[in-house]
Amino acid sequence: MDLSPGTVLVFDQDEDLIVFESFVHATNYLEAMDVSEGEYTAAYTPDGRVLALAAPEAWKGPVVLTRTDGADLADLERRVARYWQLHQVGQPSRDPSQTARFLIDRNNQPHRGWLKRLSNLLRRKSRGSGPTSLPHDHS
Repeated sequence: MDLSPGTVLVFDQDEDLIVFESFVHATNYLEAMDVSEGEYTAAYTPDGRVLALAAPEAWKGPVVLTRTDGADLADLERRVARYWQLHQVGQPSRDPSQTARFLIDRNNQPHRGWLKRLSNLLRRKSRGSGPTSLPHDHS
């Protein structure tokens, strides 16, 4: 599946990466306080176009994301490679578009964390389809 033309890659001070499917998703998620305090160090489109993040009304206003005339594909590729090195240890590095697709797909998968597993276990027990007690060691 192709990326939408409005896909946004945002890097933070920890060199972590957040990917949004659109400008609207980005501005709805990012907090003005974080933007005004410089938490986010760079924003790009997958093809290396530089985006500007601003919070004109400081912490109490909206986040504004705009396209600039600049492009810096080399910096985007460097940041993406660094992201893989720091945050996806053991995984092969991917290019910016592949990375954006990877993160969007990962974030759209249903979460199966420990809370979900616990609630499924409790649901099975309440229906009588699971063990009702732990086996005892009689040694």
